[in-house]
Amino acid sequence: MLLRMIGALVDYSGRRPWLVIALALLSMAGLWGYASRLELRTELRELLPRDSPAFQAYERQAQRVDGGAQLIVIAESPDRGANERFIDALAEHLNEPLRKRAACAAACADDACRAACGPPALIRYVESGTKEVRSFFDANKWLYASVRELEAADEAIELELALRSGLIDDLEASGGDAGAAGAAAAPAPAKKGLSLDETWQELQRRLKKIDEFPSGYFATSDGRMVALRIVSRSAGMGDRRAAELLDQVTALVSRLDPAGFHPAMQVGYAGDIPNAIAEQKSLVSEAVWATVIALVLIVGGVMIYYRSPWSLVVILFPTALGASAGYAFATLTYGYVNTVGAFLGAIIVGNGVNYPIVLLSRYRDFRARGMPADEARREAVINAFRAELVGASVAAIAYGSLTITHFRGFSQFGTIGFVGMFMVWASIVPLVPATLVAIERIQERLPRWMRDPAPRVSDEGTAGPGARALARVTSRWPLAFLAVAPVIVALAAWKLPAYIRDPWEYNFARLGSKSSREKGAGSWSLKASEVFGGKMNVAGAMMLADTPEQVPAIKAQILANDAKDPQGQLVADVATIADALPGTAEEQQRKIEVLERIRDRLTPRVLKALGPEERERVLAMKPPETLRVIGPKDLPDLIRRRFEENNGVVGTVFYVKYKNNVSFSNGRNLLRMADTTGNVVLPDGTHVVTASRPTVFAEMIRSMERDGPLATAASLLAVTAVVVLATGSIAGALAVLLSLVLGVLATATAMAALDVKINFLNFIALPITFGIGCEYPFNVFDRARLLGGDVSLALKRSAGPVALCSYTTVLGYGSLIFADNQALNSFGWVAVSGEVACVACALLFLPALLHVMNRSARMRRSWKGGLLLRGSNHS
Repeated sequence: MLLRMIGALVDYSGRRPWLVIALALLSMAGLWGYASRLELRTELRELLPRDSPAFQAYERQAQRVDGGAQLIVIAESPDRGANERFIDALAEHLNEPLRKRAACAAACADDACRAACGPPALIRYVESGTKEVRSFFDANKWLYASVRELEAADEAIELELALRSGLIDDLEASGGDAGAAGAAAAPAPAKKGLSLDETWQELQRRLKKIDEFPSGYFATSDGRMVALRIVSRSAGMGDRRAAELLDQVTALVSRLDPAGFHPAMQVGYAGDIPNAIAEQKSLVSEAVWATVIALVLIVGGVMIYYRSPWSLVVILFPTALGASAGYAFATLTYGYVNTVGAFLGAIIVGNGVNYPIVLLSRYRDFRARGMPADEARREAVINAFRAELVGASVAAIAYGSLTITHFRGFSQFGTIGFVGMFMVWASIVPLVPATLVAIERIQERLPRWMRDPAPRVSDEGTAGPGARALARVTSRWPLAFLAVAPVIVALAAWKLPAYIRDPWEYNFARLGSKSSREKGAGSWSLKASEVFGGKMNVAGAMMLADTPEQVPAIKAQILANDAKDPQGQLVADVATIADALPGTAEEQQRKIEVLERIRDRLTPRVLKALGPEERERVLAMKPPETLRVIGPKDLPDLIRRRFEENNGVVGTVFYVKYKNNVSFSNGRNLLRMADTTGNVVLPDGTHVVTASRPTVFAEMIRSMERDGPLATAASLLAVTAVVVLATGSIAGALAVLLSLVLGVLATATAMAALDVKINFLNFIALPITFGIGCEYPFNVFDRARLLGGDVSLALKRSAGPVALCSYTTVLGYGSLIFADNQALNSFGWVAVSGEVACVACALLFLPALLHVMNRSARMRRSWKGGLLLRGSNHS
């Protein structure tokens, strides 16, 4: 019944080709139009499952601090003054809209009025220098001395004033002899600054340490580079707001015309935002180029193989329809694609053309042997139906196995690929016959030179010397090809055990763009490090507590966790708002009391007794009367804002600062950081959920480690089930599966030998290889089944289409080999290796195995019992 329905659909498509084609074109136009809304999100957090604690904590943190990613603008020229003037002009233009909106909001009495002031700016604040910080610390430097230092200074002044007044003897000056009256009466030599010099100098050293930018600008010591820092509302992980902000700042810099400030001036961008966007652009451009290159090479290969440009329409039409359905489904279901799905187009094109290639090859084969066109169309579809169905099933399984994972980097890719590949398969039955009829009718009206040449086959119905050579060598020397299997197994037994124990890529520097480190954002980031070098910068992973009161306990717990790390300590310090204050309110009050005593001792009479030069020094060092207890809200904006939430709460934000030799590109370090800082449990039992970029990266690694083996096992088991059902015999299923497993095993062994680690992109190649790689051996086996077990003839007739299918799939993957993005590059190498290994096993190992197995009478009977489909006479 199923075959009759399929035959009826083929006949209808032949009678109404233009209607079928018109409906397909309308559907494709609608699907692509709908898919044009699809958004690309390259934030790495989009790869994590939404129920991941790290993802949820990071989302909550992003809402509370509204981004915080930095965009650093650097002006570089030989003229310090020109650099400073440019930075001042840029800061003024950036701050103007912020001031206007703040003034508008301040004049409002309700939320509706404030909303009318416009949406929140992409910029939270702009920092162009440290003048405000210098002024603040200069005015309050006495509070930054310790109570002990101030009390020691007070006691020294009291003693010196007593000595100066002659109320006590200077025992040191008298040599320790209290009885020497003349010595006792002699006044001690005056100490410069009334003993405040040491404390004063210590405070000056501290002030210099706090503010290491003497010019008041973020600049190198020679002024060759001056920087401005923009703190945004973006999370800095490649989101749309970050790209919009960078575009706005770039346009503003262009309008300001840096060359007008100095002819040699160059302006560059560094920080979280440009680095993430550089990676994103690299990924997107590579995905586009991968699709274009794959399409061009596939088109060329198909035209050469079939010697026909018209064959492109037959093959690419259903492929384009399937791809449009996949992306339309993504738009409907998700509304966006993540990093992994960005280059799915090249893979759908490379894999999807397999189905129409097999069908077109069967049709041309039958036509070459003299079958009428209408019968050839029907017989081609029915003859290839089982192979096409199994191919679609295993491909769907390959993609579908990824959907059962929680890691969105896998599951979303799998879902879209599943829909796209299924739609390609579903569309070939009506579309390929209809397109063949339409092309033949068009060619009837064209000159002969514009028509397709008639397909040719040999007397036995085969095409191509390569296929005949494969059939000859595999039938003559089957044991030679079977001997490859124990060699691969032996190599696998040698290389794989150690590799499997730790196959994951932990070096994140090997996953990003290679060129961005040498030019663009990467090179300017190095210059930003030269400017800042940790100065005036709360460097580290930002985290949040629930309340400011929790922060000291969280800090202590994180440091305690770090101290227990068996691999050594990673954390240098935990920076909190308390580090910027001169102590608690009680400590500051005690300091003020001591400073008041010091000030009271320096009476006008005492000062009058000093010489002019000394009096001027003491007056400069005299504690001012304006000193008061400083709270978090009193700190300069440059410091306070780093510890402030959107709602104005100060003190919940803190930063985990790691040691200078700790690499953030090392995934193992990220896992250790996450263990140390993630989800802190306080001594009172309070559970504080914290998040940072290291914890997000660490969760991504854990998700891969958890979901990777699950997807691979699911793909293999499901493919095995389909093959067993489709072959109709245990021996046949064993032969197909042995060929597949040998190809995958060879790929894994090569990865182990070359130390190709598994990352969040190239891992997808493994479960997909089980599905796509299974098509080839099953196609050869199914053709042999239809030919009653004639393996050589089956290989002669199927080797060409199978090789062409593999060629197109290799191109879909292989275009990624030339990618600048190293993760894409590794994905391309692994996938191509799997394809080559699987098709080699299908065309060499499997025929040799079937020849050996054919010697068994039981196998010959299984071939005959497997003739479940009509059409063996025309196979």
